Amino acid sequence: MYNLDISLLRTFLDVNKTRHFGKTAENLYLTQSAVSARIKQLEDILGVPLFQRFRNNIQLTPQGERLVHHAELILNSWTQAVQDVSLPESVSQLVIGAPQSLWEAKLAILPIRLIESNNDLHTRTESLDSKSILRRIQERTLDIGFVFDPPKIDEVNSEHITTIELKLYSSSKMRSFNDVEENHYVMVDWGQGFSALHAKHLPQIRSPRLHANDWLMAVEYLNQVGGFAFLPTSLVESHQYELFPVEDAPSMEREVYMCFHRSLESRPGWDEIITSARKALT
Repeated sequence: MYNLDISLLRTFLDVNKTRHFGKTAENLYLTQSAVSARIKQLEDILGVPLFQRFRNNIQLTPQGERLVHHAELILNSWTQAVQDVSLPESVSQLVIGAPQSLWEAKLAILPIRLIESNNDLHTRTESLDSKSILRRIQERTLDIGFVFDPPKIDEVNSEHITTIELKLYSSSKMRSFNDVEENHYVMVDWGQGFSALHAKHLPQIRSPRLHANDWLMAVEYLNQVGGFAFLPTSLVESHQYELFPVEDAPSMEREVYMCFHRSLESRPGWDEIITSARKALT
């Protein structure tokens, strides 16, 4: 049995992200030789190679690919454990996850309202894709997740919590729905349900110039390059961006669902937390 230093996994995940030992050394304030030594130590512990090293190119081996998920889970659990045990006895921690586009469009106010309604609550937010959210809920490393499409998982409760109205916006005035084309269109990720509606209304858009996972990136692209994108109506209007609604385009709505593991229903104070979340978002 080997004792595993958590820093080895942190180094492994950073190398996977940067694909460069030198950049990881800068990120972790180490020497490049120390990074190499940590990866070698982890490979020796596991008895398998984790990276294939080519000239100016570092790739995960199949064994390295399988380790990524486990390393992320261990680090997330360890981070939560450290934070949990360091909190006073009367204080609880809540971990909330949502896609980046959803944080920006609707959820930014949620942590503030939760903390206002519960003085003994410490909150941590994470930007995650929908698959990671549901996996983390099942693994019990995420307390509440927000997704666009309701999950069909027995141990996960979900409820419709709010709706986002989306309209097609253009960087130019007086544009029509018929003007939309692939080379001047940004596809924002609003979930599977949106993708189905999108395919129905814009079947000609199969390979857009940019596929963005958050709407602010789409706004920046439209301001700099020009084009079209479906964006949240309330935020475009409140920020007064130089964008113009395409009046003859169909509007779309995306329903947002709040999810949590059923076992949390027995957690002390859980009903108050869920009630506060509902009030903040409805």
